Amino acid sequence: MKKVILGAALCGAAVALAGAANADNSGFLSGSTDALILGATGIPTPDAAYISDAAKLYLDPHGYAGTTATTLALTTPESDDFPSSVAQGENDLINAIVTDYHAGDMACNASGVCSDPLTIFTYSQSSAIAALAEQQLAADKIPDDALRFVMLGANPTGVPDNLYPTDVYNIHGDFYAEPGTLGTTWQDVLLGMELHEAYLGLTPAEIASATSVVEGMTTIYDIPTLSTTQLFEALLGAAGAM
Repeated sequence: MKKVILGAALCGAAVALAGAANADNSGFLSGSTDALILGATGIPTPDAAYISDAAKLYLDPHGYAGTTATTLALTTPESDDFPSSVAQGENDLINAIVTDYHAGDMACNASGVCSDPLTIFTYSQSSAIAALAEQQLAADKIPDDALRFVMLGANPTGVPDNLYPTDVYNIHGDFYAEPGTLGTTWQDVLLGMELHEAYLGLTPAEIASATSVVEGMTTIYDIPTLSTTQLFEALLGAAGAM
């Protein structure tokens, strides 16, 4: 049964292991030299600045070895018409991955061991797309070793924990990823919405300060709520990529 990120939080999966701050994630993307970079709502085709920030902050520190020639935008609708946009984006992502797999790009052997897994980077709406796509990709017999998912601003209750290795990065209080966490006043909602826009403007230290929780094949990194100054600087930094 498909699980959907968008909307109110559902009952969470059982937590297998709670990690301390600064958990070692340095090798998550080891061996991967190719990536598809998906945009957030309103960004159907990530530009060079977006791709650079995504790789610098969330891919390269964890073993990704791609270049600008192999770290590519995947165009998906990312419109405000969520039902049709997500459905079309899911189809676009599945088709791209299946095509790459059958072309041998992940270097998988008959046992499903892949020496060059494809990295999929998503943010906001595209994280919902990727979470849904995982279901069909598994049905299409794409080995779990063929893919690595890195998701920003994703409601963890909608992310499968038993299909593909996945890292989820959320800023604590993000209105879309963790609805209601900060409270329900308009000030809380506004802050939560602003936090959702800040990921590509965070510093490496802010990302590294996250605490982690492991649920099956998925690791959730909870970045502490930003101070007013941190949020202003992050939004300013993210503006060039959004």
